[in-house]
Amino acid sequence: MITERQRQILNLIVSLYAKDHTPIGSKSLLDSIQASSATIRNDMKALENLGLIQKEHSSSGRVPSVSGYKYFVENVIKLDQFSQNDLFKVMKAFDGELYRLTDLFETGAKILSELTGLTSFVLNVPQKDQELVSFEMVMLDSHSVLAVITLGTGEVRTNQFILPKSMTEADIGVFTNLVKERMVGKKVIDIHYILRTEIPQIVQRYFKVTSEVLGLFESIFSDLFVEHLTVAGRKNIFDYATDNLGELYKLFSDDQRMLQEIRELTNNDEMRAVKFENDEKYMKNLTIISQKFVIPYRGLGTLTVVGPVEMDYQRTLSTLDLVAKVITMKLSDYYRYFDGNHYEISK
Repeated sequence: MITERQRQILNLIVSLYAKDHTPIGSKSLLDSIQASSATIRNDMKALENLGLIQKEHSSSGRVPSVSGYKYFVENVIKLDQFSQNDLFKVMKAFDGELYRLTDLFETGAKILSELTGLTSFVLNVPQKDQELVSFEMVMLDSHSVLAVITLGTGEVRTNQFILPKSMTEADIGVFTNLVKERMVGKKVIDIHYILRTEIPQIVQRYFKVTSEVLGLFESIFSDLFVEHLTVAGRKNIFDYATDNLGELYKLFSDDQRMLQEIRELTNNDEMRAVKFENDEKYMKNLTIISQKFVIPYRGLGTLTVVGPVEMDYQRTLSTLDLVAKVITMKLSDYYRYFDGNHYEISK
């Protein structure tokens, strides 16, 4: 589509514009391109005709277009070009013992936002694909009970509630056994079906006041079907967004809408996705970039950043790739501990 020299020129224009957001003229490229100023201008004109760069106002300089950024991301960028300083910051952020999955995800979102200056998100394995690996109910006192749900990725969800009047401590034991027999070892999507079909029939066999028990099932497991989103730098989006800020605020304040947006973007086999053109008007000048990472033996998680179209794609994508690799490395250590303990408990 373009010559090697034109590729170099596009690369330079994208890289230089990312630093100071000043239109790039042919003279700025002379030191890096082995060609005359006239030849460079001709190549820049060719790139402009292809829609990869464009004039900004009356300036003689050029800036990358959306198509130019897309070409750069798909054909030019190298993911291992991160600075030693960024590498040090990422490794330092994850240094030490992180005992909960949420700690790992929060650390990843925070360092990603700090290094890129963008709004960042971390998603676990899709909720419907998660597996319930353990369930316990603990009597806190004569009236209060704590339900503890552990998913296959190590995510723990708790729910404290008041014991229904019709239920005794012995009933809590029966309730727990029903969950272990019918739901533990099943995926969340299957548990949703079991709660709607099997459980109402089974409850009638073991409990006198079925309505309270069914209400308890609903109360304990309703949160299981809600996917949690880890966010950092939420307000950063307003540093570079200018249009329809009200609608943008609603979107970035609604984790479930953002989850849906990210899931739609990454609903394929690709490990990396870049969405330049968005349907919503208030997202028109923003880019969403997602990078999947391996959650050992469980599936894939997702790192995502949202920023302006004219962001520094080289640094952003390299940082995403770096953080994804470090999270996977830390998760490998985490699951060696988690699986070891889980084995002992099962034993």
